[in-house]
Order: sequence, then structure tokens, then C-alpha cells
Amino acid sequence: MTKFDFLSDLQKPWHYMDVDRVLATLESSAEGLSYVNARQRLRFLGANKLPRSRPIGKVLLQPFLDPLTYILLSAAIFLQWNGAEGWALILVGGLHGVIGVAIALWSIKTREKVSRDRPQRRQHTPSNSVIVLRDREEMEIPSRDLVLGDVLVLKEGDRPNVDLRVLETSEDLRINQTNLGGEAICTKQADLTFEEKTPPLECSNMIYAGTEVSSGTAKGIVIATSRFTQEQAALIKEKPFSVMHSELRQLRQVWIGLLLLVTTTAIGFAWQRSITINAMTAAALIVSTYPQNLLRIATQVQLFGMRDLAKQRIWARFPSTLDAIARVTTIVPIVESDVVLSFDNLSRAGIEWRGLIRASEDDAEAFSRVIGIETHSYFEAPQERIRQWQGERLKSAQAVAVIGNDVEDIPLLRTADIGICDRTGCKELQDSAGLILPKEDFHYLPIAILEGRAIFDRLQRIALLTASSSFTLAILTLMDTAAGFSIPPLQLIWVGAIATPLVAFPLILEPTHENLLLQPAYRFQTMLRPSNYLRILLAVTATIAAISAVFWLKYQGQASLFSEARTMAFITLGFSQIFHACAIARRSVFGNLPLLLSISFVSICQIVFVQFPWFSDLMATIPLSGIEWAISILSATAVFWVQELIKTG
Repeated sequence: MTKFDFLSDLQKPWHYMDVDRVLATLESSAEGLSYVNARQRLRFLGANKLPRSRPIGKVLLQPFLDPLTYILLSAAIFLQWNGAEGWALILVGGLHGVIGVAIALWSIKTREKVSRDRPQRRQHTPSNSVIVLRDREEMEIPSRDLVLGDVLVLKEGDRPNVDLRVLETSEDLRINQTNLGGEAICTKQADLTFEEKTPPLECSNMIYAGTEVSSGTAKGIVIATSRFTQEQAALIKEKPFSVMHSELRQLRQVWIGLLLLVTTTAIGFAWQRSITINAMTAAALIVSTYPQNLLRIATQVQLFGMRDLAKQRIWARFPSTLDAIARVTTIVPIVESDVVLSFDNLSRAGIEWRGLIRASEDDAEAFSRVIGIETHSYFEAPQERIRQWQGERLKSAQAVAVIGNDVEDIPLLRTADIGICDRTGCKELQDSAGLILPKEDFHYLPIAILEGRAIFDRLQRIALLTASSSFTLAILTLMDTAAGFSIPPLQLIWVGAIATPLVAFPLILEPTHENLLLQPAYRFQTMLRPSNYLRILLAVTATIAAISAVFWLKYQGQASLFSEARTMAFITLGFSQIFHACAIARRSVFGNLPLLLSISFVSICQIVFVQFPWFSDLMATIPLSGIEWAISILSATAVFWVQELIKTG
């Protein structure tokens, strides 16, 4: 026991306590701590340092912190011990682990690059030195030396990196809480108390780390430092990056549910047959169809979009901004009565312009007739007007964007799905916006919308290809087991865990396609729409039909032809992934070098796995004639023609 043990448990409702009780709990006073007491607390509590966001070591260790890693490793060892190909599970698991780490490191570097390029980045840096009361005198110390119970003196422009319970304030004190998701301009008072369950940002007697003093002065007592601040707690509880991440998580849950159903059913069908082979097949099916690194790829694609916009001096503050701008169907600029408007006609993209003008409703109607867009008065319940426009689309994921240019517009920017301003706006306005344009020019908006749609389109095509492959493998495994056969596990692993990701990944590297601005808006609202389910169903049906036709026409119930029929089916399955990727690519294969290289590699591997003796024994295939190769590859084009018919339709 030490005299500072009372500082170890400080998860208390400080906003609920009055000032005297807070001081008593922290054994401090309004005049501050003594120098000796503060140094003793610093030794007991440690320095006030923020944890690194993603240390490289943590990224490298991430695969080893996942329980699924050890489940996979245990299953692989068990299967290898029983004579199955457990080594393949370890090899593929290690490969995807390395790829996941590489993508995570890539994302860190891209995020740092985008962060360096964003405007006014220095304004978000917490103060390195602060003014505190020690021995009843003001003293400047490094912010890392702040301890619980210190009395901190704040002035205009300060950004504390600790949480404070307010002790004194000036009448003109204003705090900007937009960095934590709060209001841009809010007042603070020391003599207020709030209920215990009051949301943190609604407590007007607290100042949190990450906020900024817009004007005035204040004194507050430190009640949380380092990783225990409200800002760090919010980061730990951070929601998914965007709607796209949420939808990919939902799609992954569907995958997992289907895998469990198919695996359980297949084992039930073959319970009396070779249990070791069935166990290996089940493990191979799970490894080959689980969507490895899909969320990491989504994050990286969004960071690429932020980087590309930054090159054109358009700054998206968050990855979710690009998701919202892709779903925009209504753009609402806030304009003056004497402004000269110039904007692009985006009606072909399913986007309409509406306006709010700083004038009366009669003048707004006259203005609307002149410029040809629906316009209303800024002074007559503008927030309700925006909610009304949003309410027209409650059953969809369509978004409303508001363009502001004054600090008074901040509430409207926060009401909208995405707030937009330009670099000439004040700091509070930029902190409340999700997209920052280089200047007050509406012609930059189509560039941002096109980039947002391109990101959505890339991720959607990867998800369609991966989902189609996974469902095809799952259904084939079920059909094969029901018929009394057994798909070689290495074939499943090759097609699902290696070949499909290889031909899918180059799709995210395709350049932005200009015609995305000419497509209807509904295509960019959600991935989980009926038309996408139909595309997956048709792709799976075409692939399975082609494989079944090749297998049964060759097999015809003759045991001597079984190996040839299974090899032809394997070729059709592998090349179906190639033709599917070619069909959904935005550019020609010959104009996409990464995709061409991936297709070439997969094709060569398919040939090696069939025609070369050692590899054919490994993959349970036999060499085929040229005619058999031609029949198998031509059958694999079925999914290509289905996708082309969908495009035509």
C-alpha cells in the first residue's frame, strides 16, 4: 500500500460531482499541487504519453493474437498426424497472414502520407507545454509531466491532451469539440453538475482531450491522462470505417453461416466414409472460402482514394467520407443572395441540386425560378428542411451533402450526411466538414463523387467475385459428398484461397473509370441489393452447370474415366475464376498489367498441376489431351457470357 493507491481507481462520474468533492477525491486544491507531491505522483502514475496508434510490432504480432490462428494450427497438426495434407493449411494460413500484415503496414504508410498532406494539420497537434499551478504559482511544464490532481490553466488556442473537470471559466470561454464528434462552439461552467449517465460531450463542466479552446480562458483539474482520456476511449470503441465495412462484415457473416451449414451437411452425408479425408475436406473448404483480408483491403482502397483526392488538393477527413460521397443524391449549397452560381449538371448521375439562400422565402422562390433548382430560405428552419430531404430516402442509403461557408452553417453540416466546405473557411467549419475543397468552386465536387463511386465499385466487384467463388466451392463440396465422391482438398485450397484472390486483387488497382458518373445512383447505395444477389446466383449457377456438364459427359458412370473427368472439372473450376475476373474488370485484360500477370500465373499453375507428374500426383489429377483441355477451358467461359448478358441487360 502507498499513499497514492487512491489514484489507481478513478473511473468515477466526475461530471456528477461538485468542485469541492472532486478536489477532495483527488486530494488536491484550487491552488494546485505542491511540486514535491506532483513529482511523487508522476513517479507513481508514469508520464502522460499517448499510446502509439498502431506500433509496427503490434501489426507483426496481430496474426498470433487471433484465436483462429491457433484453431487452424491445431487442426492442421491433427490432420497431418492422421495422414492428410495438414501442411497445406499451415502454408496457406501463413501466406494469408503475411499478406494481411503487409496490407496493414501499407495502410499505415498511406495513412501517414495522407495525414501529412491534409490542410491545417498542425492545428490538431496537442500543446507540448502547458501552464499549471504548482505551490500556488503558475509554472510552465512539458505536457508529459501532467498528473492527476494538477490544476491546468487554458487559454485561446490550447488543445489539452488530458481530461479536465472545470474549476473556473471566463465569460467568453468557447470550446470546439468537433474532433470528438461534438459541437463546434459550446460553453463551459464550473458550478454545473449532471446525471451520472449523461453522455460525455453533453457535460458542460468537462473539457476533454482533443478539444480546442476557441476563445476565453479556463482552469481545470486533471482527472484523466494518457490512454484513460475520453478521446482514447472513443478510439478503442471506434465503429467500422464506413457503411461499406459494415456491409462486408454482414456478407462475411453470411459466408460463415453457409460454411457451417455445408460442412455440417457434408460430414453428415459421409459419416460412414473416410473420416480423415472428410475432415480434411471440411478444413480445406473453410480455409478456401473464408474471406481473408477483405476488410483490410477495403480500408486500403479507401486510403488510396483519400490519397488520390489529396493529389488534386481535395481533402477527405475520414475514410467514411468517401463512402458517403459515393452515396450522395442531393447536394445543398448555402449561398448568398448576390452570388453567381456555376455548377455541373449531375442529373445523369442521379444527383440533384437544391439550395438554401440567405434571404426570405419569397426571394428564395424567385431565385429558384431563375437558376432552375429548388431553393429555400436559410432563415426558415433549415435543419428541418435538410431532415425532410433525408426523410424522403429513409428506406435507402442515399445521402444528402451540404456545402457551408460560415461558422453559422456548422449545425447544418453536422445534420447532413456529409458536410463540405473549402480551405478558406474557419477552423471550426473545417473541423465540422467531412470534405474540404481547395477553393469555393463547385466544379471540384464531380471529381470527389467520381472517386467515391470508383472505390465503391472496386470493392463491390471484388466482393462479387469472392462471394461467387466461395458459394461455388461450398455447393460443389455438398454435391460431391452427396454423390459419394470427395473433392481433393488441395484443389479446393488452390482455387479458393490462392487463385481467386490472385485474380481479384488487381481489380482494386484499376484506374478510375469516367463513365461511373453516368450510371444511376442506386448502384452505389449498397452492396447488399437484390441485383447483386442475382449476379452471384447466376455466376454460381453458370459455373456449377459448366463443371457438372464437363464431369458427367466425360465420366458417364465409368470408373476408369473418373480421374479424367475430375481433372477436367478442376480445370473448368480454375479457369472459371479467370473468366469471371475478365468479365467484371472495367478495362481490357491487356490494358491491366497486374490482372494480366495474375491470369498468366494462374493459367501456368493450372497447366503444371495437370501435366507435370509430381504436381499431378499432389493435386490428384492426370495429364489430359489437347481436346480435353479445350473442352474444359471453353466450358469455363460460361460465367463470362453470363456476365456479358447481365451487362447487356
